[in-house]
Amino acid sequence: MQPKDGELVPNSTMHLPPPPQLLVSAKSANSVPPPPAPPPPKKSSSTRSQSMLPGPPPVPSGAFAYTNHKSTYHKFLEATKADVTAETFKPINMFFYGSLSDPEVLQAVLNLSERPTLKPATISGFRIKLWGIYPALVPCQSGSVTGSLWTVTSGAHFGRLVAYETAAYKVNKCQGVSEGAPLKNCFTFCWAGHPESTELEEGIWDLKHYQRYFKPSVTRQR
Repeated sequence: MQPKDGELVPNSTMHLPPPPQLLVSAKSANSVPPPPAPPPPKKSSSTRSQSMLPGPPPVPSGAFAYTNHKSTYHKFLEATKADVTAETFKPINMFFYGSLSDPEVLQAVLNLSERPTLKPATISGFRIKLWGIYPALVPCQSGSVTGSLWTVTSGAHFGRLVAYETAAYKVNKCQGVSEGAPLKNCFTFCWAGHPESTELEEGIWDLKHYQRYFKPSVTRQR
């Protein structure tokens, strides 16, 4: 049979490619599976620890409300049988267990020219609960709290302390020791509400956490 013009005639000597299915199978037989993807690079411990740091807790509403510290100041002087004039203010020892136990915070609150020197102290008859980001001292017969001691020599300074603590806290007399000696004429700020108030929570107050997140909001105002 004669081929038509332009028509190719198969030749037995020509090498034809294998059928498609055979070509695929031959390729699969000779192929090597790709290696598994490398694991993602490990983050350094410092980066991981920074990313896992908890955010600061919310500030309680009304925490920085300004109070009539003059009225509170006069009531305090009357209760301690001291003169009611700032010029005759009798020095008292104040025990601090929260933000005021940081000398730089105390310096900023009282607008002192130099950083105050605080002494370590421990009082008995109290324990700490939490009011948001703040510690709150509540009565506890078997409790004790460690903090700092500073002598207030000015009625103006005492007024600023009362204003800083707000009406959520009240002045209370306390007993304890500092550097092995019993505390005399010592007072502290304790929770003004009920010790079992639902506003308070159990927990441990962390000074370093406060210094990292909240201290700058007080000290940068100087």
